[in-house]
Amino acid sequence: MSTVTFELPEVEVADPTLQPSHASEPLFSREEIRQFDSDDAEAGRRIGKILTTLFVYTLVAMTIVIWWSLSVIN
Repeated sequence: MSTVTFELPEVEVADPTLQPSHASEPLFSREEIRQFDSDDAEAGRRIGKILTTLFVYTLVAMTIVIWWSLSVIN
């Protein structure tokens, strides 16, 4: 099996304003990144609490349904 590498030809963009810019400043500041991280962690905690609540609700509901089913059969 050969490993052939295809080289793509360079294509010039007709409109120079569409050229990718090489910005020297980052897209987000360090404070914004810390805030994103904090918001992400908070969202993760809230989602975890929601999933835990739904799981406990399902356990309680299934226990009631099983108890009701067994009481009707007997």
